[in-house]
Amino acid sequence: MRVWIAEKPSLAGVIAQGLGGGPKKDGCYDCGDDIVTWCFGHLFEDVKPEAYGEQYRQWRRDTLPIVPEKWLLVLRNDKGVKEQIEVVKSFLNRAECVINAGDPDREGQLLVDEVIEECGYTGKILRLWLTALNDKAVAHALAHLEDNARYAPLHDSALARKRADWLVGINATRAMTLKARDAGYVGVMGQGRVQTPTLALVVNRDRARADHRSQVFYVLRGTFVHDNAQFLATFAPDENMSGLDDKGRIADQSVAKGIADSASGKSGVVVACEKELKVRQPPLPHCLSTLQVMANAKYGMSAQEVLDTAQALYEKKLTTYPRTDCQYMASAELADAERIVSMLKQVSGLEDVAGGCDLTLKSAAWDDSRLSAHTALAPTGDTPSGLSEKEAQIYGLIATAYCLQFYPPYQYNSQKITLDCQGTWVARGQTVIEAGWTARQADDEEKDEDSGQALPELAKDAQVMCSGVEQQVKKTSPPPKYTEGSLIKDMASVHRFITDPAAKAKLKETEGIGTEATRADTIEKLKRNKYIRADGKALVSTELGQRLIDMSPPELKDPVTTAQWETRMTLIEAGKASLEDFLNDQIAALPGLLAELLDTGKPFPPAYPCPECGRPLRRIPKKEKDEYFWGCAGYKDGCQYTAPDDNGKPGKRIPQVVSPHKCPRCGKGLIRKESKKKKGSFFWSCSGYPACTGLCFDKGGKPDFSTFKTK
Repeated sequence: MRVWIAEKPSLAGVIAQGLGGGPKKDGCYDCGDDIVTWCFGHLFEDVKPEAYGEQYRQWRRDTLPIVPEKWLLVLRNDKGVKEQIEVVKSFLNRAECVINAGDPDREGQLLVDEVIEECGYTGKILRLWLTALNDKAVAHALAHLEDNARYAPLHDSALARKRADWLVGINATRAMTLKARDAGYVGVMGQGRVQTPTLALVVNRDRARADHRSQVFYVLRGTFVHDNAQFLATFAPDENMSGLDDKGRIADQSVAKGIADSASGKSGVVVACEKELKVRQPPLPHCLSTLQVMANAKYGMSAQEVLDTAQALYEKKLTTYPRTDCQYMASAELADAERIVSMLKQVSGLEDVAGGCDLTLKSAAWDDSRLSAHTALAPTGDTPSGLSEKEAQIYGLIATAYCLQFYPPYQYNSQKITLDCQGTWVARGQTVIEAGWTARQADDEEKDEDSGQALPELAKDAQVMCSGVEQQVKKTSPPPKYTEGSLIKDMASVHRFITDPAAKAKLKETEGIGTEATRADTIEKLKRNKYIRADGKALVSTELGQRLIDMSPPELKDPVTTAQWETRMTLIEAGKASLEDFLNDQIAALPGLLAELLDTGKPFPPAYPCPECGRPLRRIPKKEKDEYFWGCAGYKDGCQYTAPDDNGKPGKRIPQVVSPHKCPRCGKGLIRKESKKKKGSFFWSCSGYPACTGLCFDKGGKPDFSTFKTK
């Protein structure tokens, strides 16, 4: 009996159908000699630190760093997981061969391997590598099973990243949280290789906006005439001119006016004429990131909504694997183009773009050498029906991008005329030769302000006349706030913010920080932890998020760390480095990382400063279960300020009346208080607490000094 373990139930159904079909039973499909069962993503997860020792249950500095001697996994506490693993175990006990049918990537390899290992199976294991769910792709993959051992390096690279993320995340988060608690913060201060640099992007953007000081500059646009032709040209300042800002723009209004006055009504001469045929190929099909960026811009969908919707389309067998980082297609899939396009012509809203396809054309997307573990997102050819509004929108974006691969390129003549008229002026324009794919989708490339005009045919030394000059007053703008789409885009292209050449190249090669599957979750986690928040359609950092970045070590904020890790992951995948060496290096680096977090003299600014001395107020548990109060961190130095807890924040302090009755021990005034255990019963305590712990019973509204004692 062969046992197939799919990553998810929907994939198991596709495999079972490819094997000839069979009845669905509890946790499996029975296909005769083949049993197809499934996971729900990861069935196992890393245990919590306390599983490695009771000393880790409480968060304390003296237990850091936490480094497991032997890594342990535990079943996920999700619905149906326990029952499903029992189903899998029952079949593995009788299996002659097991097929790993995880998704075609690191995580897909690891999560099924973990199930096989945790269940103790030691027999023959094969690997199914399936990148699309249409019948042809499934049949091909089923006929080309490989030895699972071939993918052991892929397994190790996924395990290396997961364990290193655990080591850094658990230890750095505990250290940062402990440091923050000293300053009165409540909750966990998350740290991680991906979430911290992502938060840093948002914080840095917000601070750049806050620090921006708008500057005025002047742009001169002259109207020039030659015979019966008229066109616009922009003044190009000489770098040696006076009145320019640091960007070479005219910042002095008097200088701008002088140039405008001197050129208006004057003749000029053509210095140079340039014309170049430019060809812009259709944009490549979507990967998940480009889909998230476009759907956010066009429909306002969050990154998580896009991923969830694309996953739903995949499970309906309407599109290919959604968590893809690839924008290229396998050349063998070109044979399906006629069938897919014919189907799309019948889909409402896609008739025009599909109807304009020329199947004799082939874009650069069909390139086997550019494939990764997946292909680009594309329709499978199955007819969509009963789609929700979001599903129809995402399907439309995927299908349109696919159809554009069968459109001619956008072709135009780019023109540039350089003039001399009391200074240098530049006119730009373009003449469309063939709209090509832009007839179906707008060209999003930024264009010069004057590039849309058609320029006259002029020769060098031709005479022109400046009929007038318009002075345009402009202001520098701050960088825009992040949206989910633009943040996803910058996470994927974070190399643009890096100066180190090797790290820059690696981040560009590996598509930035995070993965196609995890970026949306990272953004959601930052929102849940209140490090960032929505501001209309934008994302902005909170005060807590900004403070967290200020306190984070450079190596956690810097995307270069990911580049260094990915370099090692690549070597592990290639069999040129080992999992053990990589993890040993991460363990060796932990003491230094924790020292930066805990031992520096840079404390967290107080979350709630004491109104009497300015030191942090801290949330302190009472003896009663789940009850707290707030006390000043300076209590050892005599500050006695306390406040009740109000949903995790210091509440309004109830004023205490100090009586004329003096404490027999220290001489300070006594305070009459009501007993919490017995309503209507009172006692007296010293106002010098905690330095003095004197107290006594109440008798007729006065202290009964005969009962005086200290704690």
